[in-house]
Amino acid sequence: MFNLAESQMRGLTLNGKVLDVAYELYLQAPQQIYPEINLRELAQRTGLGVLECRNAIVEANRLGQFPNCTLHS
Repeated sequence: MFNLAESQMRGLTLNGKVLDVAYELYLQAPQQIYPEINLRELAQRTGLGVLECRNAIVEANRLGQFPNCTLHS
């Protein structure tokens, strides 16, 4: 039971890390209609996979974060 809770908390922490770094990249992007977030840079800075970073941003976008952004790798 404890291992299950620990693994779920670790996932939340990693997603938070991805979102924090993604937000920095989002703010640094040139002010265009669709600011770009580089998934490879995000993965490199967080130590996670590109797909995991992409999925975290897509889920956050569904919740209203990162409006009108473009993802590229």
